[in-house]
Amino acid sequence: MTKLDLDSLMAFASETAVAAGKITLQGFERVAVEFKADGSEVTEADRASEEFIRNVIRERFPDHGVFGEEGANVASGAQYRWIVDPIDGTRSFASGVPLYGVLLALEKDGAPVVGCAHFPALDETIVAATGAGCWRGETRATVSACDNLAAARVISSGLEYWRDWATAEGKAGFNRLIEKTRFTRTWGDCFGYVLIATGRAEVLADPACGAYWDYAPMLPIISEAGGRFTTLSNGPISAWSTALATNGLLHSAAAGLWDSSRGDAGLQVPSIVQRHST
Repeated sequence: MTKLDLDSLMAFASETAVAAGKITLQGFERVAVEFKADGSEVTEADRASEEFIRNVIRERFPDHGVFGEEGANVASGAQYRWIVDPIDGTRSFASGVPLYGVLLALEKDGAPVVGCAHFPALDETIVAATGAGCWRGETRATVSACDNLAAARVISSGLEYWRDWATAEGKAGFNRLIEKTRFTRTWGDCFGYVLIATGRAEVLADPACGAYWDYAPMLPIISEAGGRFTTLSNGPISAWSTALATNGLLHSAAAGLWDSSRGDAGLQVPSIVQRHST
């Protein structure tokens, strides 16, 4: 893809996410919640947002594949596939908390090259493409220059995830992170990653990164902003692996707070991982 192609794709991703976000706002703060088989929440707004995105992609890029959280799975022999999370942070959305987002990623040959996160209730959009930078509106987004772990602001998606997903060693590492850093907040899900990419926090740590649609857009966003995104044991991210996103400068120091000798196997409860991976 040329630079012009990337600009066009970033613009399309942003415009589509913003338009889908308007659909979600129609039900914001007055939503009925259902539960999927894995216990996660879903709303009618999730389905409507994904259907809209799928239709827009089909009209603009009829030969592209689509893979979405709420069932969109359009196979394609083309190089390109869109990954869709119509509402990331459904718990926040259903609770009337504005820290939820519409996520889009575009794969080329199986690797995410465009990532977009739009926050409808905040009217904020961040988009990135490999080699084209990370952008918050018209402003280039970059991670913070903090190189002192004691001054770092830490983000996590929820204390219940550490309670349910983490082993004793996983929890111990998180406690060590809390002890060695400035403060910790649970402004998590996709919003936490954007805080890292825009220099408003330095470390995001979670005992599980979620499904592919949860983290795929964050790969180009974090990378192009100058940060790093790995597992807690400094390995490659995969579905339901642990997650550590940082400004890069603090990555080794943060990762060193967990015992990496067994990788994620020593940090996650196997039965919980198995339940979500099947």
